[in-house]
Amino acid sequence: MRLTHLTTYAAIAGALATPLAFAAPASATAAGTGSAFGISASGLVPIPPTPAVSSSAKQPTRKSLAELPPNPLVSAGVLNVSAWAGHGRASVADVKLAQAGLSASAITAKCENNNGVSHLTRAVLAGRKLQVNARPNSAITVPVQGLGSVSLILNKQVRNADGGLTVTAIELSLALPQAKAETISIASVTCGPAGSGEPTPPGQPSTTPTPSPTTSTPPGEAPVPTPVPSDLPVTG
Repeated sequence: MRLTHLTTYAAIAGALATPLAFAAPASATAAGTGSAFGISASGLVPIPPTPAVSSSAKQPTRKSLAELPPNPLVSAGVLNVSAWAGHGRASVADVKLAQAGLSASAITAKCENNNGVSHLTRAVLAGRKLQVNARPNSAITVPVQGLGSVSLILNKQVRNADGGLTVTAIELSLALPQAKAETISIASVTCGPAGSGEPTPPGQPSTTPTPSPTTSTPPGEAPVPTPVPSDLPVTG
């Protein structure tokens, strides 16, 4: 078991150290503030962003936890976050949310100069495999015994009012009996040329006017956070 955790930790550390695979637009700069957090939740079981970091320095500021502090909602192994000017990265290993039937070996998100990506490794929801590299704002609803339905958004991307971008690898909502909905955000990062860089509270994204269906998205900008219906194809 110890060897498994060390191997997972090494893989996540390598992912955080690797530059993003895409090239930033020519107009993008590394100015401003970046931020990241591993897991947060709001509702009956609140969890503050853990761990969380925000920085406008030129070199990364990092925080790590060997495991998420005990709570009745979600468990996780190694959590790593880092941020610096115009950048944010987050990774969470060994995620388990038993009530929703969610588990994943690793969940990561990266944001660099207003561009973002997320990645899931062996992620399963109620026995169904989730997409490894989902399209931005892919919405899924799955029936779960005892809960009715569980809704989640994969690779949630929100354009903030200050021009920055927030990317959350998984945002999951549970409708709990006789209680307000529980919202869990996993691996969330923010980057951009301006703004405070504080992590966006789960369930309270910055609002952006939704264009009409005929409006195209300008090159270099993330799509507005309109959920995209998605199937659950089986991945390798």
